[in-house]
Amino acid sequence: MTSVRTFLIEPFDIMLHATEEGVSALQARFSTWLRTLSGEARFLCWQMPATLDAKIAALDQAEIQTDDEQRRDLLIEYRREYERMNAGAEYQRALCGMVLWNDQNPRAIAGGLSSAFDTPVTEGAFPALFEGQYELRDRPFWHLAPSGRPGGRPYWAVLTSYEFAPATWNFFRPLPPLLRLNFPLALAVDIPKTYDRNAAIDAIESIIQAYQVHLAGVRGEDSRSVQRVADCRRALQEINNGDALHLVQVAVAVAADDLETLKERVAAVINETRAWFSLRQEVGELLSRAVEFFTAHRTKDINLPTTTWPVTSRELALMLAPLGYRKLSTTDGVLRGEAVGGAYPVFHNSWRDKRATHEVWVGQSGYGKTFALNCYLTREYAENGISFDFLEPMGHGRHIADAFGLPWYVLSAKATKLNPQDVMFPTLLEQVSHTTRLYETVLGRQLSGGQRENLERGLLGEALETLYRGFPDLSQVTPDLAPTCETVCDVLSNLGAKPAMQGIARDLADEIAGLCTGSGPWSAFLNGTTNVDLTRGGRGWISPRVFSFHELEGDPILQALAYTQVLSAIRRDSLIDEQPRIIAVDEVYRLMRHPSLLDFLIEAAKTFRTRRSKLISVDQQMSVFLEGKARLIFENCPIRVIFSQRQGMNVFRDDAAFAHFNQQHRDIIAQLPRFHFVLDIQEEGLFYLFGKSSPGELARFRTT
Repeated sequence: MTSVRTFLIEPFDIMLHATEEGVSALQARFSTWLRTLSGEARFLCWQMPATLDAKIAALDQAEIQTDDEQRRDLLIEYRREYERMNAGAEYQRALCGMVLWNDQNPRAIAGGLSSAFDTPVTEGAFPALFEGQYELRDRPFWHLAPSGRPGGRPYWAVLTSYEFAPATWNFFRPLPPLLRLNFPLALAVDIPKTYDRNAAIDAIESIIQAYQVHLAGVRGEDSRSVQRVADCRRALQEINNGDALHLVQVAVAVAADDLETLKERVAAVINETRAWFSLRQEVGELLSRAVEFFTAHRTKDINLPTTTWPVTSRELALMLAPLGYRKLSTTDGVLRGEAVGGAYPVFHNSWRDKRATHEVWVGQSGYGKTFALNCYLTREYAENGISFDFLEPMGHGRHIADAFGLPWYVLSAKATKLNPQDVMFPTLLEQVSHTTRLYETVLGRQLSGGQRENLERGLLGEALETLYRGFPDLSQVTPDLAPTCETVCDVLSNLGAKPAMQGIARDLADEIAGLCTGSGPWSAFLNGTTNVDLTRGGRGWISPRVFSFHELEGDPILQALAYTQVLSAIRRDSLIDEQPRIIAVDEVYRLMRHPSLLDFLIEAAKTFRTRRSKLISVDQQMSVFLEGKARLIFENCPIRVIFSQRQGMNVFRDDAAFAHFNQQHRDIIAQLPRFHFVLDIQEEGLFYLFGKSSPGELARFRTT
């Protein structure tokens, strides 16, 4: 006996395909999968009213549990905003599913469905249409009523189709308008039979012959029969082009809290679909059987009178239109934005995994990246208590620092000292390698690749090891104890067993000293004890911090070194515990253009992920993340937030990482208005969002 398999399908947003080419591509992809059907199948869609009550309750609970007054104030603010959204909108929750009677491996079937529909598909049980016991009642009309203790359970009616005009369907009518009716309903597209090619041709030709016999005996014009013949001839053409022929019927279940409303809703559904297919309301025992359309029961076991209609795969593909109407799916996580077109909030929880989920944010200046990032950091801090470090080169970090009363660390060439020898790594080998990378950046060349360069690297490493081995415990070396650049140069200049090696060591020491000591261009910044508090200082939890590098704008070398040392300190702290934390790095290309620092950033991204620290890398162009080694950072970021990209659109067309983008996606990205963005989450979906913000966020960050 053939096994029954049930699959849950995550709806996608058809607004991302809403061009003539986009919907044609969707129809072609759906129909290609439908042509492969060999047994029975059934597509289902459930739509139920939804609220933000669970989100509001979660904020209430967090407010009770927190001891942080600032967090408590933010939680109250967000709770009020969600209450306002809840009262002013009528949200719905949608779920789609597919039943297949098939003996293939369920994982393989799910993979095929996911590929065909380009949306996540998992094997899983269907939700029940209703809960508890129901009984048939015939007054004032046939319906299903809750028996026993009603407990607020609704009344139900079921309608089934008996005549189609599928040639006039598209992805936007007639099924999507049903989903916009704001009341509970379920839709089933039942496919009890798929013909093989020869049987399909015979079936269509017999229908044509029957209509021709009918027309031959009719006096006058019968336009309806003439149209049916034309539809059949078009169906024959599509079958000859590779389509399959399916027998299809539609069932719609409607719910209401009282019988008068149920009657109105049944009438609304019938009227809404009248131009495309005819529905009848089931009565008596047929009503109790019709409910089984919303389960995994075979059509022959349901045993309703046969009212199926023959449709081709291209026509049937349009009946899967509910897949393109994503609604409010979950309130777990923080608000990422509001769906354009659907106007429902989109929440996402990127902390479900034991590891953190990194993100890439791109977009031209002035389109809302900074504002959206400030809002996101605030929401994670308020709702989940997740602290953050914000590194930025423009000076706009003061806005979020002022909003939260945070210390604002402004690093400058005149007032700041950052010692390259500060201990940032737990092992001697890692620490020496890190400090060597910093000196490579200062020198503007890599100490590898040639014989002399390799010798220089070994000598510098020996000097650093000599100094660090002077401490019994590397982890106890505080900034006031760390060796200075001047000390490194003194030790380095005395190394070498032979005259040639001694000469190389002295030359390298003189080169470093000329840059980092005395009157060298970077002496004031690098040679001395670090005066920015980057230590943990015995704290069990580090509050949010903001680092700005705008006063280093004139010297890209110093700016890159400052970025690296701050990130190194954050990375060091992440190794001590696994407290979730967000590290947001704006204008990240300022690090990535230095090869040695790019290597550090790649390694840091891997470390952060396993230590529950989310790295958000922000820049203006996506192409920055796709060139050379920088791609390793991109591939560690399954979440991509894309603001306007009017320049550099070629990467979305040519790069394999964006093979799932169609022309409509690219057009949207090229024309994104301010505060609009595309949220691309691997294996979860693609969202076209507006950066919805609360009045409090607007007040705090309006200048950004």
